[in-house]
Amino acid sequence: MRVVTFGEAMLRLSPPGFQRLAQAQQLQVSIAGTESNTAVALAQLGVAVTWLSRLPDNPLGHLVAQQIRAFGVDVEQVIWDADSRLGLYFVETGVAPRPTRVWYDRRGSAMSRWRPGEWDWCRLLQGASLLHATGITPALSASCLEATREALQRAHEMGVPVSFDINYRSLLWSPEEARAALEPLLSLVQVLFVSPSDARTVLDVEAPEEQVAQQVQRRYGIPTVVTPLRDQPSATQGRRYSVVATAERVWRSSGCPFEVVDPIGSGDAYNAGFLYGYLHGDIDLAMRCADALSALKHTVPGDVLYTSREDLQQLLQGASQGIVR
Repeated sequence: MRVVTFGEAMLRLSPPGFQRLAQAQQLQVSIAGTESNTAVALAQLGVAVTWLSRLPDNPLGHLVAQQIRAFGVDVEQVIWDADSRLGLYFVETGVAPRPTRVWYDRRGSAMSRWRPGEWDWCRLLQGASLLHATGITPALSASCLEATREALQRAHEMGVPVSFDINYRSLLWSPEEARAALEPLLSLVQVLFVSPSDARTVLDVEAPEEQVAQQVQRRYGIPTVVTPLRDQPSATQGRRYSVVATAERVWRSSGCPFEVVDPIGSGDAYNAGFLYGYLHGDIDLAMRCADALSALKHTVPGDVLYTSREDLQQLLQGASQGIVR
């Protein structure tokens, strides 16, 4: 199995604990990025992954590449831009009734300068099992939208399946802009990840949560539509489960419970888990892996999930509690 993905990586800067940015005397630094998070999780499960991006040719850009490479992800196709910057984002972790808040500082980043023709997709996708993309990259700039369209179109022509996560970011563009840009891409997609809120906001699909996947699948004819769902009885506990729709049937998983330490990146881990099972040709396994890895990510600080195939197998067999000695 070999997965190719592309997207922007950033540095995440967070005050310690539950401090507010206005009171912080220091900031914790970690790497972040939706597609790179998914790539890292897949690599830890033993999948060969190539991650494409544009990074500034400075210590911050090399820090990102080195950390992603350390997980076994192929970063050799990164384009180095000597005259650009790395995107940043700031996370202020909340606790009820104060929500977690995010502020972006990514305008003019190296990845936002991506143009069609910068990567040789015929070469990069040769022998690939899947191309994974998200709706965040097209939101970065008009040229990123055109380059994303080029990548998906080339994968379609080569018979490489495309997975795509709507992943709407209201701080990057409006719902109307997102729908106008992303809807034409859906005919090129074989696996679509869409949350109930993104279906409603971007695709204008109004349906009960359990029916969102089926409604989207029927409207767009996408072979596989995946909707991650969550029961959350409190701010600190929840249960992740899945609904998947194809033209033939609808699946629903039993779910996986979790406690919340840091929810950011849980959707990226979910995508990695689902794609891992999907590449094995098993929708039921895909849902169970997605639920398990997403639940696990809730327990890990930072954007990146640190895991292994052994972790996943243990979760699939039943979550361990207490101390493992």
